[in-house]
Amino acid sequence: MRKFIGLLLLLTFNNLFAQKISVITQHNNFKRTGWNDKETILNPTNVGSTDFGLIGSLSVDDQIYAQPLVVRQLTIGSFTGSVVFVATVNNTVYAFNADDPSYAAPLWQTNLNPNGQRSPDIFDLTDPVNGAPCGGNYRDFSGKFGIVGTPAIDTLAGTLYVVTKTIDNNGNFSHYLNALNIATGQHRTGSPKKIVASVAGTGDGSVNGILDYDAKYSNQRPALLLYNNIVYVASASHCDWGPYHGWILGYNAATLNLSYTYNTTPNGWAGGVWMAGQGMSVGDDGNLYVVTGNGTTNPDNTDFSGGRSESLIKLSPQLQLLDWFTPANYQHLDDLDLDYGCDGALIIPNSSITISGSKEGVSYVVDYNNMGKLTPGNTQVLDTLIFNPNAQQFYIHVHGSPIYAKLGTTEYVYAWAESFKMRQFTFDRPTSTFDANFKQGTRNLDDGMPGAMLSISSNGNDASSGIVWASFPFSGNANQQVRPETLAAYRADDISTGEIWNSDMHPGDGLGNFAKFNPPTLANGMLYASTFSNQLKVYGLKCNGALTNLVYGNGGGLKGEYFSNSSSATAFTSSPDIARLDPQVNFNWGSASPDAAISNDVFKARWTGKIRPLTSDVYNFYTIASDGIRLWVNNQLLIDSWTDKPITTNTGNIALVAGTDYDIRLEYYSNTASASCIFQWSANGICKQTIPASQLYASSAHCSSNGTGLLGSYFSNTAVGGTFPATPTITNILTDVNFDWAGGSPAGISTDNFKARFSGYVQTLDAGTYSFYLTGDDGIRLWVDSVLVIDEWIDQGATEYTATVNLPKSCHKYAIKVEYYENGGDAVCKLDWSGPTVARQPIPLTQLYTQPDVDSVTTPIDTTITYTNPAEFLVFPNPARDHVGVYLKDGFNAGEIISIYNMLGQKVSQTILPGSNPGTLFTIPTANLSTGVYVIKLLHSGKKYAVKLLVTR
Repeated sequence: MRKFIGLLLLLTFNNLFAQKISVITQHNNFKRTGWNDKETILNPTNVGSTDFGLIGSLSVDDQIYAQPLVVRQLTIGSFTGSVVFVATVNNTVYAFNADDPSYAAPLWQTNLNPNGQRSPDIFDLTDPVNGAPCGGNYRDFSGKFGIVGTPAIDTLAGTLYVVTKTIDNNGNFSHYLNALNIATGQHRTGSPKKIVASVAGTGDGSVNGILDYDAKYSNQRPALLLYNNIVYVASASHCDWGPYHGWILGYNAATLNLSYTYNTTPNGWAGGVWMAGQGMSVGDDGNLYVVTGNGTTNPDNTDFSGGRSESLIKLSPQLQLLDWFTPANYQHLDDLDLDYGCDGALIIPNSSITISGSKEGVSYVVDYNNMGKLTPGNTQVLDTLIFNPNAQQFYIHVHGSPIYAKLGTTEYVYAWAESFKMRQFTFDRPTSTFDANFKQGTRNLDDGMPGAMLSISSNGNDASSGIVWASFPFSGNANQQVRPETLAAYRADDISTGEIWNSDMHPGDGLGNFAKFNPPTLANGMLYASTFSNQLKVYGLKCNGALTNLVYGNGGGLKGEYFSNSSSATAFTSSPDIARLDPQVNFNWGSASPDAAISNDVFKARWTGKIRPLTSDVYNFYTIASDGIRLWVNNQLLIDSWTDKPITTNTGNIALVAGTDYDIRLEYYSNTASASCIFQWSANGICKQTIPASQLYASSAHCSSNGTGLLGSYFSNTAVGGTFPATPTITNILTDVNFDWAGGSPAGISTDNFKARFSGYVQTLDAGTYSFYLTGDDGIRLWVDSVLVIDEWIDQGATEYTATVNLPKSCHKYAIKVEYYENGGDAVCKLDWSGPTVARQPIPLTQLYTQPDVDSVTTPIDTTITYTNPAEFLVFPNPARDHVGVYLKDGFNAGEIISIYNMLGQKVSQTILPGSNPGTLFTIPTANLSTGVYVIKLLHSGKKYAVKLLVTR
């Protein structure tokens, strides 16, 4: 009997192991179905329960645009098992333990920037002749964009292929094809290969009949395709910035030599291949299928040299153009920027049926054996799928490529367009069309891009096991700003029944920021979700006995202090180089550093604050760190490993009482090894996990914070250009800057064509690094400590900008000013902050003032100006530009007059003041004054005050 049980266990283990899968290309396969049909663990029964949720947060160094890939049964060092590969826009590739995502340190990581080169960011995209993309307002990426195309993996050769984009110190851009050993992260022979190509042509940017591949203008957005030992690399543009063209390049996977080249518009312009990140597809005929965006399109069906924009194209593996489908209204699509190529081509398995869409919210069903080229009336089209029925130009796009699954005997196609609900269509194989009846999800997305990114899982064709997984922005438009993300699950056989689970149901399951155009990856009972929060989130079934009724706190993290070039042998000082709020201690810096101001090696870090346990129990604390680590909880030293070492797990335990806040201090140093520092806990009913931010509380400085707000000044019917008017239409005191007037305006102000200025002082809590988040529709500018840190004085939809500022004094008031204009349409102006001990939030009223600190008002700003009684009467800033503040220690009497005279003795300004309390600040406009020296005069209670004022421009 014992032998039988042992044999049964062995067979069961082997059966489970045999069912483990790899996901080695974007959306699972060459048909780009997005379907994992070998998911034996997850199903609507356990996903729709409290057993499913976040089980791991894997930290990386930047945003993740590339879809994670998984390889089963791989040996890396002493580890053997499944591995998940993650690539970031900082040109870094990571390999993580996919079997145990609670082990948050990488098995290896490598940064692929060559010496003297770095990952470019959006501000690098500029040219003295061609300007900058989107007229200088390019925000399709929110920061860097080194790796954005999903890699491809050859498991037989043990090689991962990925394209990086770099810029050198002279502003030269390059693309490289990298081939990495998946067991070590090291380059294969011949890697990296700089991407260089050319074709004959007279198109935009050609020289002497030759068109060269230009890495500056090329955006390598689509996933790589590895097919028949050829790596195919495709590219488009950055916001139609050029000269640019659609390129497809085929490289020999073994040698990395360029074998084949195709350009979509050699004698024209544009025709980019971006497909919202989807990879090229491969049909059962062995040919490649790709969709192109706006640009030159030759209506002559016999002219193979003409442009092939706005088209579904068939290419041979040698990249010879074989056939195409161009919608009959291609010119309309081009004129209105309704690109056909805004998603990729789904191929229905075991058929020649393709589905690809446009920004019209329409997907075309086309037989690749009868593509029809350009045919009036699209008579060759078998069917059309309407994923967004709203007849409008904007926010109807299908960016998330459709997905496919066969459940039972029924075949389905799903997609989720912008600003609408997911739709599920049934495929009728005998007619190669879709039933008129469809099913529709229950959630309607906010107006804005890009809709939802989908994947699907099931155990074979078992309809009861099927789940559609959707990743989408929880709110707002994620086109040109970073938005919060939600992950949701639907029954695949009937999405109209609603969500069976989403990541917002439980406080511990939150995703972070939405990763645009990046579908979830399903493999072996786990879901891997990319984020723009510098983490890969892993979802699955929680550990045995996990508690489901835990009450989470509202903490925001710990205060992190970083010390550059600081030896482990020296004591921590009270003056860090960087201080900030870290929501979690979960860092894999590798050979990099925590911040540009911190050295790559020989640095220290310290995290302090309070920790609040979720239960009353003995807690196990884990540090996964390279080099030195020390941990105190409730003033007890639990972990003391202050030595150089590779990444090592240390543990300590202590009994804690639920709801009680305990002092915590974690100290770390990195010497020369790869730098990682991860802080986790576990207890009965609490799975081993990185300690959530909700249970960590940064201890803030105790400031006398009694702010009363900022001064708001509004100006009706003012043109965008030119200076602000001398006198506002309305003024008031604001509790915060958090306005969404929609199509309206502030009370008493013109609906459009108005300006606003919000000025005063913001009081810090702790000294350190503060981030200011300013959102505007239309133009916005921000000054902090009299320095212009955001300047986006342009017409735009609601767009968020971030500025990071070091404010070195705690409990200190720094000058702050926001300027805003509204030209037409919606009107939005919002200001948030985050700091060393405060998570992101609107700046609270308690920290906003109309008056400066006493030390600011008693210190002369410019010694060339003579002050009269500066302790009683002060004019600042001095020099001034468009406004100046006047401060009187005793307060002003009603009816008193502030007068400004030029040096000829002529009165150029007069302001009648209301009565005020002592220390009140009033703002006087100076925008109408020319550059020069003036005198401000005040007669107060029989006493004369006079101060010289310098106005500059």
